[in-house]
Amino acid sequence: MKPTQFWLSLACLILPNIALGAGFEIPENTTRSVARGGTGAVTKADPSALYFNPALLPRANGTQILLDLNLLTHDVTFSRNDLVLENTTREFEPTSNTSGLFAAPFLAISHDFGVDDLGVAVGVFGPSAYGKQCFGEWDGSECQFEYSNSAKHMMLSSDIIEVYFTAGAGYRFDLGNAGALSVGVAAALAWQRTNFSVVVDEVQVAPPFNEDPTNQSLLEARNLQDFQPTGFFGLTWEHSGFRVGASYRPPISWETTGEFELDFPEAFDGLAEIEGNTLNFDTEQAGSLRAGVVYEHGVHPGVEGAPQFDIEFNFVWEDWSRLEYFNIEPDVRLLIAGVEQPLNAVVQPKQWQDTYSFRLGGSYAPLPWLTTFAGGAWESAAQPEAFTNVDFASWERTTLGIGAALHLVEWLDIELAYSAIISPDRNVTDGEVYQPIPTSGCTGPDYQEDACATKGTPPGNPQNEGEWSTFSQIFSIGTTFKF
Repeated sequence: MKPTQFWLSLACLILPNIALGAGFEIPENTTRSVARGGTGAVTKADPSALYFNPALLPRANGTQILLDLNLLTHDVTFSRNDLVLENTTREFEPTSNTSGLFAAPFLAISHDFGVDDLGVAVGVFGPSAYGKQCFGEWDGSECQFEYSNSAKHMMLSSDIIEVYFTAGAGYRFDLGNAGALSVGVAAALAWQRTNFSVVVDEVQVAPPFNEDPTNQSLLEARNLQDFQPTGFFGLTWEHSGFRVGASYRPPISWETTGEFELDFPEAFDGLAEIEGNTLNFDTEQAGSLRAGVVYEHGVHPGVEGAPQFDIEFNFVWEDWSRLEYFNIEPDVRLLIAGVEQPLNAVVQPKQWQDTYSFRLGGSYAPLPWLTTFAGGAWESAAQPEAFTNVDFASWERTTLGIGAALHLVEWLDIELAYSAIISPDRNVTDGEVYQPIPTSGCTGPDYQEDACATKGTPPGNPQNEGEWSTFSQIFSIGTTFKF
């Protein structure tokens, strides 16, 4: 079997069995960018330009096959403050994500059709993310929990997959003494599938909200799916060893539909019935704007067309402020003792903020068979402290990366990388995350109904007040085949 056939076959075996990224996004896709602090907006010379900046595709000479695999760990720990009530105090056990390593592959193939200034590519990949979480005990098949779990009303488990099925092209225009201008565009069909579980409170709404475990239910949502079109657009200009450029992916509005199951408390056995099982889940995904500049110097001693040294700066902006809340709406009838009761949409306020990051990375080739990489980044928080949640712990973070590429033969590069993502601890004292109460007449996002005890405030108690910490890592291995 030829090397090309072998690796295409291997990719077909790997990709269907590994959950592609969504969920908590952690920069960055591809092994080289993991090592270089998440940079790549103006330096890619391989098929991954399809994702970072399709204007760089003409730099991917010949036929190239890139298959990278990120293995992510995402440690989040939360210890909720005691809930002090008039007649009792409820204590909660600290909880943390126990899902372990999450695998996120990236596959892309490019070809230049023998034209020096043209690059065409196809790819299957997702955003760089950690998509599977369990805030309980993971037994290998499901997430087990106790009712004293600190996170039960925010999220117990999630399994989120997002895939971009992508095709694009780039072309380079020689401007003579004025350098060269490249443009690129890629079209993508994005698919998302979400599973999650959460404990909903007060099947019978009776303030004050004492969070009685005998009056709570486990809601499990399954196969919430949607397809949406998107794309990547890029532009670069290069002159005298410098290259500047920018790329953009527009935001995505997700309207997923699937099924759910609600386990009623024992007191409702034989009394409660749900007709239907359809659940709609609407959310927003930020658009992403990358801009960068690179200086390249010297000639790589072993890789044709590559510099011996480069240093790249990227600025990345994402408009996460469009994510004001999650809207989770059951399309069913709830009957209790034969009488229909309201089962309203659960609106989870998020109030996220736009994020911006500054990334710096570079490479140096000391030997013909070795290229070394290093980089770092700082990113602002998407999640305000009052809305800290276990579902997406996107806080202010600093990233440090290191790695290397081995050029073993002319047609094969093997890359290894590691990055650590560090965030400061949080102590939330004025939480704005409340437990979901779908039978309450006080509904979001405005909470202005007569059923609201305090206008503008969700029913229930703040769930996220307490001590928080998080730390993430990426271990990455990549291969690029060149023909």
